[in-house]
Amino acid sequence: MPKRKPNNVTQRTDGRWIARKVFGRKPDGSPNRKVFYGGTAAEAAQKLRDYERQVENGLNTSAASVTFGQWIELWMREYKLRHLSPVTYDTYESIIKARIVPALGRYKLLQLRPEHLQVFVNNLRKEDGSPMAAHSVRKYSSIIAGALEQALKNGLITRNPADALSLPKDRGKKVGAFDPDEQTALLGQVRGHRLYSLFVTALGTGMRIGEIFALRWAAVDFARNEINVSASVSRSKDRASSGEVTGRSMKVNAPKTNAGVRSIPLTFEVRQALMKHRESQLEERLKAGAAWVDNDLVFSDPNGDFLAYNHVTRLFMERRDAAGISKLTFHSLRHTFATNAITAGLDYYYLSRIMGHTSIQITLDVYADFMPDKARSEMEKMEGVLMLKWA
Repeated sequence: MPKRKPNNVTQRTDGRWIARKVFGRKPDGSPNRKVFYGGTAAEAAQKLRDYERQVENGLNTSAASVTFGQWIELWMREYKLRHLSPVTYDTYESIIKARIVPALGRYKLLQLRPEHLQVFVNNLRKEDGSPMAAHSVRKYSSIIAGALEQALKNGLITRNPADALSLPKDRGKKVGAFDPDEQTALLGQVRGHRLYSLFVTALGTGMRIGEIFALRWAAVDFARNEINVSASVSRSKDRASSGEVTGRSMKVNAPKTNAGVRSIPLTFEVRQALMKHRESQLEERLKAGAAWVDNDLVFSDPNGDFLAYNHVTRLFMERRDAAGISKLTFHSLRHTFATNAITAGLDYYYLSRIMGHTSIQITLDVYADFMPDKARSEMEKMEGVLMLKWA
């Protein structure tokens, strides 16, 4: 005897079968009707049963029509706006709008599958068409996974499809650093510029550019011969509580980690450069008069206000190219300091603290290629420990 079809399964005039059921009510109070199609009555009924099982497992049926694009925007606004640094939030927003939403935003949350995400990450490319670096792919993937994990916690989905992603291994980026001749050539090109001491400070302390921009004279202790790092500056968007952009400004932030708060001893060269810079800045202050902004900044524009990132990086690139040296970034001055320290024999533990790394392992991993191979000389210390006698 043939199986009877359920009462809520009917056949359309075009031959397809429909399974219907009401799952509670929508936020506006109207019935939350769900319809499932199939080529046969059994297929339509099976889709309905699958959905019923998801509801039993905690699916929020009122959100079944939400797209991934709608959800990730809500996730950013409600779950990330108050917890990410302004710069990181801007970065996330840019990635989501430029790459993630155009590729994945149209999918309903319930329809988003691991293969959709896998195709997306497999096809990530730079603007020049070359494959995206592994660490960048992983950053994109972590944003997607984070949004979906929150959807899972909220009961919008019953599993996180990002858990099934196969991602490239992050082998780390090769550290770029200037050799001694290149350092000399670069400083020779900058000598005489009002920001010459900024370059000396970057090369002589390993401070990050944001930390240099935030440095105040109150944090430069000439008596103890050290710099106290406790802040960083970034330029990011200003936002209302709704996430709406209202402008852009420079913001002073605390370091991301406790290790970022540190004291850096001054070499004679950096000390002298800073002292001469202070004299020059006093002359600028007198010249600016009432226009001077008293921020106590060590490195400022001619009116005492915060420096613009693009001004300093453009200056760096112009003088770098004029010197005919490697086309590295301003951040490479930090790497150059570290490689100089390793060459000079600075203890790795203290180098890690000066760099503001959260652990010595980070220092060892990043700068392993620049560290000398001490295995042979260290092994010589083992000579004779077995006390063997040979005839």
